[in-house]
Amino acid sequence: MAEVFTTKRAAEYCGLAEQTLRNLLHDGHGPVRYKQGRKNAFFASDLDKWLEGRIAPLERAA
Repeated sequence: MAEVFTTKRAAEYCGLAEQTLRNLLHDGHGPVRYKQGRKNAFFASDLDKWLEGRIAPLERAA
């Protein structure tokens, strides 16, 4: 079974501050999340998909 990340661990995995991830989730711009009791739960596969959508190639100056 895949590892389940807490919000803190998910933020570390994504290279974000925990509060930044919480703000993104609150604004509806965060990754897919699940609930484990009262706590948020995340899977690495969902975090990877979300990160792929956030990363854009750097445009080269002409």
